[in-house]
Amino acid sequence: MKTLFITCFTGLISRNILSTKAFSLLADEPDVRVVILTIVERAPVLGREFGRPNVIVEGIPVPPLRGFDRRLWVMATNLLNTRTRRVQRRAKFARDGNAVDYLVSWTFALLGSLAPVRALFRTILSVSVSTAEFESVFERYRPDLLFATDVYTLSDVKCMVMARRRGLKVVGMVRSWDNVTSKTLLSFVPQCVVVNTELIKEEVMRYGDVPGHSLFITGIPHYDSYRTEGRTPRSQFFAKLNLDPAKKLVLFTPPSDTYLKHDPITPVVLRALESVGAQVLVRKALVGEIDLGSYRLKPAMVIDEPARSPDFTEVHLDPAADRHLADSIFHSDVVITWASTMIIDAAVFGKPIVLVGFDAAPRPYAKSIRQYYDYDHQRRIIEMGGVRLTGSPEELSRVVRAYLENPELDRPLRERLVAAYCGELDGRAGERLGTYLLEKLRIEEKEK
Repeated sequence: MKTLFITCFTGLISRNILSTKAFSLLADEPDVRVVILTIVERAPVLGREFGRPNVIVEGIPVPPLRGFDRRLWVMATNLLNTRTRRVQRRAKFARDGNAVDYLVSWTFALLGSLAPVRALFRTILSVSVSTAEFESVFERYRPDLLFATDVYTLSDVKCMVMARRRGLKVVGMVRSWDNVTSKTLLSFVPQCVVVNTELIKEEVMRYGDVPGHSLFITGIPHYDSYRTEGRTPRSQFFAKLNLDPAKKLVLFTPPSDTYLKHDPITPVVLRALESVGAQVLVRKALVGEIDLGSYRLKPAMVIDEPARSPDFTEVHLDPAADRHLADSIFHSDVVITWASTMIIDAAVFGKPIVLVGFDAAPRPYAKSIRQYYDYDHQRRIIEMGGVRLTGSPEELSRVVRAYLENPELDRPLRERLVAAYCGELDGRAGERLGTYLLEKLRIEEKEK
């Protein structure tokens, strides 16, 4: 029996991979044993949901980030020389005024633009980072292949380093559309890397030093069900939320205090929506809180609060919760959001997208929502069109009314956005990924 390790140290991997056709293909192979590696706290949940006779969930005691490992990770973050990192660096300096920290970070970014420096750093990391937490699980199961589902998290990096030390092949994956330019330098270059689209492939080649022949494009597996599953009937979905199915619906997903602290933008947007003549569904974020202040919801406004988590490591969006999210987007007429992945989710369903580009009150750039729209991936989205970035509550209400009256506005541009960030939405992305991993397992077996 061949053994495949799959990492699940980022919470949403349970939705992005484990709940898709990719995982079911692997789990249905009688001669394949799948071992899911996750944090100790999530192991019981994943075991109940995904455990089978040939699927084992192992909780790994992830140590706090400290000492030399912490210094390595800070270096990895600063060596990434992108516009996003420049915005983050500038905002941090404006907040804390630490000139030494700013200059050191800026110096590392300059060094990170040099390929030999990036290669040297990866060599140093691969021989010096601690992998003690993975030694026993690798020894116990002796895997044939590692599938690292989030190559920009430290636990995945350590796991990949451990695999290399044992002579194993690694298939890595770029988890999300914003990771390449906003996280860290790609600290470990796997033999094979899975990406969603051609655009992400180009970014990984440019910033991650991954050769083109090592990259495989799959599409986005968790969108397969969005395209192939039937949606909950409108009357049933609206009844669950005490809304009127005969009236139009605006879905609003506000930023949480994880990103914008002490800025109650949600009530400002809700006041602007009072005049548009539509019902409003406010979906809270999976992590963090929103501040309604003294605002009282109007009768046609509903708060939707999904099961939330203290951080992104412990986020768990099970199939039922993901279906509810998909239904919320599908049945909405306009989606209002901010610089988040909801942009892509809404575009998949062809919904008009309005972005909140203003603060509740004037704020310095370092604390403003405006900074997020200067990130590489957000700038590209805005430049491509298909979304409307609004600079005031008045503009937001005007744009929402225009979209409610004519939802076909900007549709070709939204389709262009989907093509760039989702690839082919044919319902077979999970199948492509699962088949690819099985082929890699078979190649490893032949080489042994």
